[in-house]
Amino acid sequence: MTNTSALELVQDENISAEILDELSTDENPFVRVRVAAHMNTSPETLVKLSKDETPIVKQFVAEHLNTPADILVELTKDSDMSYWVAGNPNTPVELLNKFSKDEHENVRSSVAVNPSTPAATLSILCCDENEDVRAAVAKNVKTPVAVLNKLSKDAAESVREAVEKNPTYTS
Repeated sequence: MTNTSALELVQDENISAEILDELSTDENPFVRVRVAAHMNTSPETLVKLSKDETPIVKQFVAEHLNTPADILVELTKDSDMSYWVAGNPNTPVELLNKFSKDEHENVRSSVAVNPSTPAATLSILCCDENEDVRAAVAKNVKTPVAVLNKLSKDAAESVREAVEKNPTYTS
């Protein structure tokens, strides 16, 4: 199959999981990236792609909603994948709690917007020194109202604005 036809195929939103599985071994990394990002990609194909040599392929696997939790855990052995895994709703809670203490604010922010992050963890992250992390907590629709109320008085305007845009917040 030519690169052009493979790339055209993976852009079809109705492509089957079977064809995506075949394309997951394409020599062109752009094709494999598109397979890893495609909503029809099966968990089995994502497991295979999680071992891909191209980092961006693994990033798309890490954030894919069909990626099994055990593969997400496996991907975190590479610290460069933490940010991507931290935002995936399928990430185990223990891992989210661990990432909430990560030295990198982008990883903590990713945890803060994850709808699977426990309320207790969001309550801790709402006091983070980094305003982007606090703003991410304010954006999370699962953030408890009491936490949103606290964040509505935050010194940082970006945090207060994020609270106002949260659909669960009522002033």
